[in-house]
Amino acid sequence: MVSDQHREVIDRFTGPYAFLSNFHPCRVTFYGMTFPSVEAAFQAAKCADHRDRAQFLAMTPEQAKRRGRQIRMRDDWDARKRTIMHNLLVHKFSENPDLIPKLLATGGAVLVEGNTWHDNYWGCCTCSRCGGRRGRNNLGRMLMELRADYMASYKEDGRT
Repeated sequence: MVSDQHREVIDRFTGPYAFLSNFHPCRVTFYGMTFPSVEAAFQAAKCADHRDRAQFLAMTPEQAKRRGRQIRMRDDWDARKRTIMHNLLVHKFSENPDLIPKLLATGGAVLVEGNTWHDNYWGCCTCSRCGGRRGRNNLGRMLMELRADYMASYKEDGRT
């Protein structure tokens, strides 16, 4: 087994890897509504009142993130947010199949949602305030699991 120290690391979801970001514009259908990004759908999923979700349908990812900090959150959010994110990522790639070859092209690279906005739950913040603390990188881990699932299914189908 190769350690992470000897594997390629993609530590920013920008440039050629911007498609890995939840801010990447792509169709994501969730709760019977089609959102313009995973970020908008994720913020909508936080809503305690399902009728509030529609406001996220026409928002940019930045707008959705800001609005998501202001809504009344569902009581089970902390327990459900990882499952919801996983489901949204599955929708992202299944509804936008042109992104699958890009994900597969990352090969065995370690995917790290590197950021400077102190998100050590979904990613790893690199700012001086966070002091090099190792983030949980839940988004990067989910993307790597999804990539492994696609790789396995492509091999089973005889595709490479």
